[in-house]
Amino acid sequence: MNGYRKLLVLAINELVKRKLISLDGDDEKGGHVITDIAGENTVIAWHGIGFQELRVSVWWKYDHSRHPQANMTGPYREEFRTTRPLAKRKYYPNFVGVTVSGWVERKTGKHLQGHGHDRLFDIYTRRGEKKNLEALPDSIPNDFKTEGQFFI
Repeated sequence: MNGYRKLLVLAINELVKRKLISLDGDDEKGGHVITDIAGENTVIAWHGIGFQELRVSVWWKYDHSRHPQANMTGPYREEFRTTRPLAKRKYYPNFVGVTVSGWVERKTGKHLQGHGHDRLFDIYTRRGEKKNLEALPDSIPNDFKTEGQFFI
């Protein structure tokens, strides 16, 4: 399985385990959680996008204390509402190892949309993290498929 997809599967499993999302499609709320995935500090953010789909974003190997916008005020403060950190990308190597986002279909079948690398977005990989990402073990998805049809 593609390393980015592995990371998303681990994140979705964590959200389901914590009952923060339902794969039955009866919730459209969003939120975020900072947790451990594969031994690394990780942000998982999700948001209902309509039609019982969820956008799920993962920021793996995340260090909030090094985020340049962690302690700002107003609209400049990181509040985990977007698919990627608010800081300029040139600062990412200082505080995040990998970012990836995808869509979870829940209406016509429970699956992460797309196949392989296809339909994953806002991908960032810090130098040296690609092999760590690919070394993640395949995770068994909790009542959903790792790949499936993409809907526009």
